[in-house]
Amino acid sequence: WYQRRVREYNMKVVIKGDRNVGKSCLFHRLQGHAFKEEYIPTQEIQVACIQWNYKVTDDVVKVEIWDIVDKGKVKKRDGLKMDTEEADLAPTLDAEFIDVYKGTSGVIMILDITKYWTYEYVQRELKKVPLDIPVIIMASHRDLEEKRSVLTEEVQTFIAELDRPSDAAA
Repeated sequence: WYQRRVREYNMKVVIKGDRNVGKSCLFHRLQGHAFKEEYIPTQEIQVACIQWNYKVTDDVVKVEIWDIVDKGKVKKRDGLKMDTEEADLAPTLDAEFIDVYKGTSGVIMILDITKYWTYEYVQRELKKVPLDIPVIIMASHRDLEEKRSVLTEEVQTFIAELDRPSDAAA
């Protein structure tokens, strides 16, 4: 009797991009949830674990997906407050509070093809990603081609001229 050895792999994937580019939408779709058209700003970093199984080998890949918020909204702590006390503020779980790249296996940078400043965000933030971490640059809102402000050729040229190892950015 032959028993196959099941291997487990752990990964952490970070989703980054400017406001309203579709980070949370991708985050929810990767978990198998339906597409949501409404925009609800994400207040702080969200994390979900997804498990993928390979049918051929029975190997298991456990992926932590992080939906990154660069600067979250400061929250007031619940509890009693005296009239003379100032509001007690709780730290927000955002990229200013935590090193989001620690232990990261890959980064998905998202830009919205209809908003040029989201492409500028990717250009600026990509420099902060450690060189040993692979990066995928993904374009959202492709269904709004008539409103495109970020040209495909411009992004392709930017990627080709990156000063990153060829296996660390796509």
